[in-house]
Amino acid sequence: MRGRLRRLLVGAVVVGATGIAAPTIGATTAPAAPAASPAAPAPARATTAATSYDAAGTPEHRVQRRDKCGPVLRKPSGRRWRCSFVDNFGKKELDRSRWIIQHTAKTGFKTGRTCYRDSPDNIAQRDGALVLTARKGRWINCRFGPRWLRTKFTGGMIGTKGKFSQKYGRFEVRMKFPEHQTGGVHGGFWMFPVEATYGPWPHSGEIDVAEWWSYDHTLVLPSLHFEGRDPDVDSGWDCRVEDPDVFHTYTLVWQRARMQFLIDGTACFTTTWEPDHPLRAPQPFDHRFSMILNVGVQDQGLSARTTFPAELLVDYAKAWR
Repeated sequence: MRGRLRRLLVGAVVVGATGIAAPTIGATTAPAAPAASPAAPAPARATTAATSYDAAGTPEHRVQRRDKCGPVLRKPSGRRWRCSFVDNFGKKELDRSRWIIQHTAKTGFKTGRTCYRDSPDNIAQRDGALVLTARKGRWINCRFGPRWLRTKFTGGMIGTKGKFSQKYGRFEVRMKFPEHQTGGVHGGFWMFPVEATYGPWPHSGEIDVAEWWSYDHTLVLPSLHFEGRDPDVDSGWDCRVEDPDVFHTYTLVWQRARMQFLIDGTACFTTTWEPDHPLRAPQPFDHRFSMILNVGVQDQGLSARTTFPAELLVDYAKAWR
């Protein structure tokens, strides 16, 4: 199974012209414009009060500190993480001041056999959660760049490119994957550079915080993609959950020379990186990246047993600096 995933990771170049991610290798499209200023987070929630007792047993009033992201988090140094982005997906529709939608026919971007669409069938909000849905339907001709993809499969992808991007910090989503244990469905939480500073993919980097394939459904894989990567070293093969179809938190703590990936607050993969010459660490992970969420359809394991629709639900997406 790992061998199949290694081949997939080495060859998984996304195809696109503009939009959420960068062009495919060899494309002549100019690099995307830098991201705009971060979107303003939602209003802060009220603080909550608690009762504690001093050494003499006398009650004292204590207020738990909160910011726009929720309870204030502390770095190992004791300093505060400062909330820079939050979406709790509490509205009836996607907040387009924070997200852009990937639409293959407009951006020329696809993954696998998926035609991404700006449709409530693929992107919706329900009961306080973002719902991204991969579907199988009638045959369609889906234009991507100068070519056409003939497919039965559509999916949902959103990203913060042009709305929010950040270099270094803490990034987290709480999400659950589809209830699938057969192949063909693929999705997750990942990050992509807003500019091709060091060249086309993978030279400028890619950070997969929580990538999931239905044919190995307990593996929620963090990976770094760059020129010179080793799939055995630069992916977190021990990052597994027994029940990916219930909500878990998936977190990246990105420092200048180290990245740590956590599931439900417990680290499962910590890594550094060594890019090929002429780059030197911390390159190519020393510039701004945007956040991406998606679910779609891949050839790996796809069969008549693969059931649709397949839903990926996200409770929140947050970032701190």
